[in-house]
Amino acid sequence: MNSVTTFDSGAPEAPLLSIRTKLLRRAVSVWLVLHLTAIVIAPASVAPTSELVLSGWKIFRPYLQVLYLDHGYHFFAPEPGESTLLAFVAERPDGTVVHGRLPDKAVGPRLLYHRYFMLTEHMNQAPEGLRPAWYESYARHIGREHGASRVSLTKQTHYLPTMEAVLDGVRLDDPRGYEEQPLGDFRCDD
Repeated sequence: MNSVTTFDSGAPEAPLLSIRTKLLRRAVSVWLVLHLTAIVIAPASVAPTSELVLSGWKIFRPYLQVLYLDHGYHFFAPEPGESTLLAFVAERPDGTVVHGRLPDKAVGPRLLYHRYFMLTEHMNQAPEGLRPAWYESYARHIGREHGASRVSLTKQTHYLPTMEAVLDGVRLDDPRGYEEQPLGDFRCDD
């Protein structure tokens, strides 16, 4: 006679654990598909684009903003706009003069160059009433960096040449692609 002994270990039943695991896997899979869709929608929503993509952008925009995944695409694709640079002339008390520009191509590492570029872009986008304070702040910083008593600032807007102009041999750094606007002279004596 065969006898089978069963023990009750008090552990959760295997089917219940299996259902929870399956639900968790499905939830993660759905989130992953939605996340990847949002990542694709972000750069695809830059004009020119379709109404379908714009509808998707309206749905995913809050999610992308919370995770700060909706930035930067307008600088690179499909048609980047103009960029803002800040040229300066710093006069030291001994009469020597330092000419420079932010961002400076010689700045390294590249991430620091990008940081300066973002600072000048944000300066350009500041509300009209705050811009004089931004300019003065930049002048004071440049004055400290170069030991200057006076700093003159000029906003440089760099427009990219058209595709036709590039095909005709115009370089990206052609001086005709820059527009200058004087921002003022600032005393840097502390």
